[in-house]
This record gives sequence, C-alpha cells and structure tokens, in this order.
Amino acid sequence: MNSKLVVAVDVFDCNFALDLAREIGKEVFAIKVNWPLLMARGSSIVSELGQYTRVICDLKIADIPNTNRLIAGRVAEEGAWGVISHSFTGEDSLRAVVEAAGDTKVFSVVAMSHPGSSEFIYPSTDALIGLSIKAGAYGLIAPGNDYSMLSRIRSRTRDQVLMTPGIGAQGGSPEEALKHGADLLIVGRAIYNAEKPIEAVREFNAAISSFKGQAENKQLS
Repeated sequence: MNSKLVVAVDVFDCNFALDLAREIGKEVFAIKVNWPLLMARGSSIVSELGQYTRVICDLKIADIPNTNRLIAGRVAEEGAWGVISHSFTGEDSLRAVVEAAGDTKVFSVVAMSHPGSSEFIYPSTDALIGLSIKAGAYGLIAPGNDYSMLSRIRSRTRDQVLMTPGIGAQGGSPEEALKHGADLLIVGRAIYNAEKPIEAVREFNAAISSFKGQAENKQLS
C-alpha cells in the first residue's frame, strides 16, 4: 500500500493496539507508538506491532548522549523503522541518537503542533533545523496544523522527510499539509477512536491520494 498515513496509537491497551495493527497495517505507512504503550508492555511492543506494519517510536528522546544511545539502540534492536528525538538538547545528543539508531530512521523535532510550541520551540526552529541536518537526521517533525510554519520548515530543508502531527483532531487538513510540504501525515484520535478505524484510514488515504504535488513524488523506503 502506497500510503503516506502514520497512525498514532496513544493508548495503554496493548491488545487494542495489536488488533488495530492487524486491521489497518496493510493500508498505512506506519503505526506510531508513544510512551503509554511502551510503559504498558515494554519495548517488545515494537516488534509485536512490526509484524503488521512499520513502527515509529515517538519517544522524543531528550537526554545526554549516553542515555540517548541506550534508548535509540534498544528500539533499533526491536526493529523500529523510525524513532523521534528532540533536538534542543544539542548536536552531540542528537548525533548520539543517529549513530545508535543504525538503519532506523531518526526524525528530529523542530516544531510541535500544540499552542505551547510557540513559547520556546518556534523561536529556535531555524537553529534546530540546521542542527538536525548537521547531526544527520533522516527527517524532521513539523506541525501539520500550522501551514505557515510548515512551509517555512520545508523551505529550509534539503532532502529531509517532513512528518507532520496535528492532522485531524488538532485541526490540520491532509490536503493543506501536503500542499505546504509534508511527506508523511500523522493521525491519531480521528482513527483509533473511530467506530470503524479501517474506514477512517481509507477516508484519509483517499484525501491524501487526491493531492497532486511534491509529496507524491518522494519515494520513502
């Protein structure tokens, strides 16, 4: 399935997450897990979900280099396709994530999708982009519900893949996010809280497929 949809599964219920992965795994690009599932099951949930689709670990790693290496190395061992790290802790910390992740793709946070991001992260976004590129990040996290910021980030990147939260429950539109430079779209509650998640996935995929522009040409492995 040539989808650009990343489904965030921010729940504690591992059986629910696994059932959801079985249902939608072949029709999405990846499933994104956060701390709730890892706290409930441990890192093995990554390999369990990986039976059905790619898994991105949204851990927003933000520590000293040694600790970052331990975290990134563990999720890489579990077979994660991607891992998300903060970049504000500095180039040495982010580079440690990149080195420990190996073939696992590292996405660096340079802006977030909630209002508080404008307080401290937005003023540093340009610097965080430069730091992330220098450290070797595969992709960047950019807000899919703030189109001006998304466009700004896209204009300052090279070949980095932009993965965008804020679609659906936080107000972002798939078409607008793609138009302003997104490559992958993160959707959570609008899918996993839907009465029929597979139908919600298909609706988002249809909206994404209808867009003709930059994002459709980028090949992601």
